[in-house]
Amino acid sequence: MPRRLRSPASLDGRAKGAPAAHEILDWLRLPRIQGYGHLGVTQKERELGQRIEADVELAYAPTAKRRPDVIDDAIDYEEVHRMVRAQIGMSRCRLLETLAEELALALIQEFDTPRVRVHVRKLHVPVEEFTTTPEVVVERVRT
Repeated sequence: MPRRLRSPASLDGRAKGAPAAHEILDWLRLPRIQGYGHLGVTQKERELGQRIEADVELAYAPTAKRRPDVIDDAIDYEEVHRMVRAQIGMSRCRLLETLAEELALALIQEFDTPRVRVHVRKLHVPVEEFTTTPEVVVERVRT
C-alpha cells in the first residue's frame, strides 16, 4: 500500500487540501522515469509503441519542526515510480497531453498531494526527419 501524506485542514476557508496560490510547499522530484507506452496519433504508432519518459513532482506541506526520519511520514518514491511506469504502459491515448493529464490526476488521487507537475516526452517520434523530443508539461492541483 503506498504511503500517502495528509494535508492539514485549512484555516482560511479554502476547501480542505486546496493549496493557496502563495502557499509554500516542499517537492519530491523523480526525473527521467522511463516506460514503454502505446500512444500516438496513428494506429501504427499505437500498435508499435515507443519509449516514453516522465519527470514527476509531488508537493507536500512543510512541517514546522524537523520531519521524522521514517517512511510512514513521507511519499514513497518507489511506489510513485511503479505507478508512473504502470500508467505509461497501460495508456492507449493519442496525445501526449492526455497521458500527462492522466498521470497528474492519478498522482494526486493516489498520493493525496495538493499539487503535481508532470513532464512527459516521447524519446523517438517515428516521423522522417523529425529531430526533436516533444514534451508536455502539466500542473494540477487537488480540488
